[in-house]
Amino acid sequence: MSLVTWHRPDFEGREDELVNQNAIAELAGVTRAAVSNWTSRDPAFPAVVAIQGNYGRAPRLYVLAEVQAWLSERSSRPRSKPARRTPARPRYEILTARAERAKHRIADEEQRMASLYVELGKAAERLKRAQDELAAITAEAEETPKPRHSMAETLHGQSSRSS
Repeated sequence: MSLVTWHRPDFEGREDELVNQNAIAELAGVTRAAVSNWTSRDPAFPAVVAIQGNYGRAPRLYVLAEVQAWLSERSSRPRSKPARRTPARPRYEILTARAERAKHRIADEEQRMASLYVELGKAAERLKRAQDELAAITAEAEETPKPRHSMAETLHGQSSRSS
């Protein structure tokens, strides 16, 4: 037998008159979460009669007649008008705006690519000049007669003769 904590002992033994939040949700045609919101936010919601179990999320029981009266009262209350919602934009309008943004991105990327081609052309010209300069230096070096001795050997040879 499960532990039951009675908040209203006068209903002890009259369990057939009690309902849990799942039954209330079914009765009202709403979700279990909606009933949970009512119990925590609406001070006029019927009080808990009993709690089945000793843990935080234990099922709470309510008097069916009180819940039915509360639901009846709630449905007869004038409701405040919900705030007027902005109508959703038509899908065509959304897609057209997205297409425009895509066109702008493409134009930006094309412009960036064109400037990169200009920079690439300048780099290619600099590379060609450097290659031509290297070829000219190499050709001149090949035409220049090579010394019989390197500069280090020449200097070394002079210092050994002077000593």
